[in-house]
Amino acid sequence: MVPPLQRTKIVEWGFFILSFLYLSGCGSLSQFSPGKGAKYVYSFKMTYPIESEEMLFQDDSIVIQFKFDEAALRFQLQNIAESDIRIAWDKASLSINGQYFSVRHADNLYTDTSLVAYSALIPSMGYIRDLAIPKNNIYFDGEQWIELDLLPTVDYNNPNLRTDIVQSVGKPLTFLLPLEFNGVSKNYEFEFQVKEVRQIPWKEYVPTQRVPAPPMVPKKVSTVDKITAAVVTVGLLGFSAYVLTMKKSPPTE
Repeated sequence: MVPPLQRTKIVEWGFFILSFLYLSGCGSLSQFSPGKGAKYVYSFKMTYPIESEEMLFQDDSIVIQFKFDEAALRFQLQNIAESDIRIAWDKASLSINGQYFSVRHADNLYTDTSLVAYSALIPSMGYIRDLAIPKNNIYFDGEQWIELDLLPTVDYNNPNLRTDIVQSVGKPLTFLLPLEFNGVSKNYEFEFQVKEVRQIPWKEYVPTQRVPAPPMVPKKVSTVDKITAAVVTVGLLGFSAYVLTMKKSPPTE
């Protein structure tokens, strides 16, 4: 049997390797593009229940690490308790500047149904990767899925907005994560602050694909496209008929 201290170290190293692979990726999908002003990126730190530049927390039950992208708070949670764990998503919330929002997560990002109440069961020593986005910050605009940023990342060449973005250092964000251990509830509260805001060239901005990725939506064929296709088809058929009915001339020397 592995001694408790050694077991904890194994858990920490394994978690760090997994979380590095998961959390070291780039930001989320974005609706923004060059030409809409300057682009900014934020860095964060955890301030509660402990101060952590790595945004990593561990107690006797869980090891969890967070990473913000433009639209979401991503995390990896490992269960180191003896009992199973579930996330009570219907009670989770994310606050920005003190205003709390219900959240969507990986299982219901792209649905119009009610929130999924619980995560999959996480057995002892198991882990889960998930994310939280304010419920109304992701929607389908008729052509594609749009994610709104948690904090503004483009100034639209507006000096007032630019000032607000630059002065966001110290702005608080809170994540309430209720967990159930074999039916016993425990509410975790994690507080974060904006540590730094910096402007970057648009050429350095490389969004990544959201996991899970948005579902493929078949493109609707407009009436104009149908008419164009019909004209092209008739034209090709007419040309083919003309070629086939042409009188063949015998070859000449």
